[in-house]
Amino acid sequence: MKLTKDLVKILGLTDYEVTILKALKEKELIIQDLAVYTDIPRTSLYYALPHLVDRGFIESFRRNKKTYWRNTYKETIDDLFEKHKLDEDEKETGDTSNTEDNFIKKISPKTKVYFYNGKNQAVNVFRDIEKLPPHSRFYGIQPEASIVGAITENRLEDIIEFNKKVKSSKLIVEGIIHERGTESMVQSLSPSDKKRLLDSFSGRSADTSKLPEGFLNDTKAEIYFYDDKKIAIVNWYEDFAIIIENKDVFDLLIEMFKSTKYMLKKYDQNEKIARKLVELG
Repeated sequence: MKLTKDLVKILGLTDYEVTILKALKEKELIIQDLAVYTDIPRTSLYYALPHLVDRGFIESFRRNKKTYWRNTYKETIDDLFEKHKLDEDEKETGDTSNTEDNFIKKISPKTKVYFYNGKNQAVNVFRDIEKLPPHSRFYGIQPEASIVGAITENRLEDIIEFNKKVKSSKLIVEGIIHERGTESMVQSLSPSDKKRLLDSFSGRSADTSKLPEGFLNDTKAEIYFYDDKKIAIVNWYEDFAIIIENKDVFDLLIEMFKSTKYMLKKYDQNEKIARKLVELG
């Protein structure tokens, strides 16, 4: 694909980077030859080449004990053209979902970061979890202060709807929570809203353990693991959420979660919710 001025602007390439990509368009070169073809000092090449590798434009490989460089950028350019087209469509339709405070960033072919910030934006984490296939399992650590924030800082209907979808899809929840969380989250609600909320929680397939007293008591953030590749970090009080989509990071953190949960005491949240519903009549 030809590197036009418009394309160079879209890609955010420097003059050095454009020159390198043009030199590698049809040739595989070692760094000495690349310096000759581009008239770029080797010291500058050593700085520019790793940056282009990180963005997926080029790659290195070994041949006859020498390191060669070649372009791999067609797919990346196609991806960026598609994103540019989406950005233009947003301007025409007025869709501002992909703004400075609400965006998806493709870091590499295997990694994406989703960022949500602003009123009623963090709840997008729950909307993403809702998309899991039936009978899927998701995991979470939700301290008492954070579970209160989930109820008080969001629309109650959004939380109830999420719980209903979890139950209808027969999703399985594995959680690490404070035992007082159930009591604390309903304290600010009217009796009728308490019952509606607890009804939405009751009957979920859940396997929970309890956080020790004095541990994470005042923590106002929580974390979820799901879809075998996503980690969501949420702060309801500040209404922001970050979702990291990366298999390696997921594997690391889910094993830490499972190791921690294994050492903690079991806690039957469903039983606690059932008792609260009986109290409410």
